[in-house]
Amino acid sequence: MKRKVLGKGIAAIISNEPIGKNKLIDIDVDSIHPNPHQPRKTFQKDALRQLAESMKEVGIIQPISVYKKDDKYFMVVGERRWRAAQLLKWEKIPAMVKEFSENDIMAETLIENIQREDLNAIEIAEAIEALIAQSGEGQQETAEKIGMNRATMANFLRLLKLPAQIKDDIVQEKLDQGHARALLALKNDQDMLDAAIQIIRKKLSVRQAEMLVKKFYSGLSKGKVGLDPDVLKIENKLTQCLATKVKLNYSKSGKGKMEIFFNSLAEFERLFSILSKEKK
Repeated sequence: MKRKVLGKGIAAIISNEPIGKNKLIDIDVDSIHPNPHQPRKTFQKDALRQLAESMKEVGIIQPISVYKKDDKYFMVVGERRWRAAQLLKWEKIPAMVKEFSENDIMAETLIENIQREDLNAIEIAEAIEALIAQSGEGQQETAEKIGMNRATMANFLRLLKLPAQIKDDIVQEKLDQGHARALLALKNDQDMLDAAIQIIRKKLSVRQAEMLVKKFYSGLSKGKVGLDPDVLKIENKLTQCLATKVKLNYSKSGKGKMEIFFNSLAEFERLFSILSKEKK
């Protein structure tokens, strides 16, 4: 099938890479394989269709980049263009065949996606982590390789400590990276999940989320002493005595409550028998 291709000659002229080693050629679309190191997990169908319409009208302005391994071509940069070409049922696509190491492939793909803002924060974090693991380099060296500030990269990696549900909320754009960074200040996964629910339900801004987290523990009950060592000691002793989880909350005024947890009717009856036993 004939198609319009723009930029092939221009790319060959302005490319910083020597054409002898990195060849610009037309490759059969069906002979190219997806990038095994692609950090992006999903490709939006509507966006691909729009790109395909644009390519149908003006052709490809920038060739894709591939590498060859075991007589097979694999994508490095331009996977959306390649997928759009498949939608258009093109037979061939202009491609720059480059020689890459595994580390270079991962870094190049990550840089391409970040610059085009195609990745969500979790995909970026996972890709950085994979690149560090593959290369064996430290965070500073990796940050320099992908052109990212060291502190910014560290903030992305911190997101991997979030509970799975919150990561999913970021992927689904219910929360953004600013919300996630605020949640990381909480003490445990359950508190993060509880706070995230409030942020999503109330549609809080990042600033409002930061205020929520700041007041999270003091707001549970006025004057509550949540992590008093004496309270924890009593909780532990009651838990041992009753052989079930016990939670104690009280305020400085002396008011409070004690929660005793059970998982079945039989366990409830056991606890009731212990607590209702008359003192002789």
